[in-house]
Amino acid sequence: MIFKNPIGKYPRCVISRIASMGETLTYAILLGLSSYLFLIVFQPFGTYNFDNAYKFWLLSGYGIIFAFAYTSVSILLYKKQWTIGAELLRISLVYLLACFLNFFYHSYMINHGLLQWGNLPYIGLYTLSLYVPIGSIYFLLRIDRHRLQETKNLVPAEEISLVAQQEVKEKNNGCLNVVNIPNGNQTFTLPHNDFIFAKSMDNYCMIYYRKEDTVEKQMVRITLARLDQLLNTGTVVRCHRSYLVNLEKIIKKEGNTQGLLLRFADTEDCALVSRSAVGTVKSYLLQARL
Repeated sequence: MIFKNPIGKYPRCVISRIASMGETLTYAILLGLSSYLFLIVFQPFGTYNFDNAYKFWLLSGYGIIFAFAYTSVSILLYKKQWTIGAELLRISLVYLLACFLNFFYHSYMINHGLLQWGNLPYIGLYTLSLYVPIGSIYFLLRIDRHRLQETKNLVPAEEISLVAQQEVKEKNNGCLNVVNIPNGNQTFTLPHNDFIFAKSMDNYCMIYYRKEDTVEKQMVRITLARLDQLLNTGTVVRCHRSYLVNLEKIIKKEGNTQGLLLRFADTEDCALVSRSAVGTVKSYLLQARL
């Protein structure tokens, strides 16, 4: 199992995106080269009987098409947050674009200008037969690479404790004032008193915090458990498996023990409270008279 979630949530699972054009071109070249090698080694779809002095040069065009299609779609779909659903969409669009480009390439370069639309379904099937094994390997490599990156970023609890004491937190009049939250190769610095709540999104967290007179949101690559350890104070509690809240920032509660919601100032977003945490949250709210 890649993710411990219901299958319906897989498309929304966040994975690492391809962040640079160099990385995009690397994947594009590997995809095109794999397609070309597949054609010249196995020579499927009647390629074996194709007699032309420039046969292998002509076959390289199909690999170039796959590389071009992948690069074009990746540029078109560029966005900061990447999910499994977005990756599947990229794979599908690459296939469709490559299918049409292969049709025109086959018509003009192989059949010398004989554009027969009746051949489009056959070209589509040939493209699909070629793309399925290569695309599947690419998809699995993307997911596996994401898992390796997340494993490398995991830090034992003992190390987190040391970092929290020595590097992550600064002291001001004996109180912990600032927390530096690791975010991939960067660090998200958050004044401790500005933290409002956080929502888990698998290996990422959406952190809500106050910046001057507004509430800001920041997506950080960190698990909720790690964030809980870094924000380890009596007022920051895990109220739900997907939520971490600063009790001092709650302005109102809604619902009952069957479905308790916590509201915060200057934002419509709220936090859920699980049944196991109702007692802890309610005891604080009673003291605060909320």
